Amino acid sequence: GKFTAPDFVGERYGSAAARLIAAVISIAIAIIYCVAQFKGLA
Repeated sequence: GKFTAPDFVGERYGSAAARLIAAVISIAIAIIYCVAQFKGLA
């Protein structure tokens, strides 16, 4: 793909702040997912 999800949001709304918020949300989701996976290993 040409764009990441934060890039798409930034282009869609024409806002660097929207891009930053989307990036932070994406990172938070990834961290929550990884924590759940690691807890499943224990």
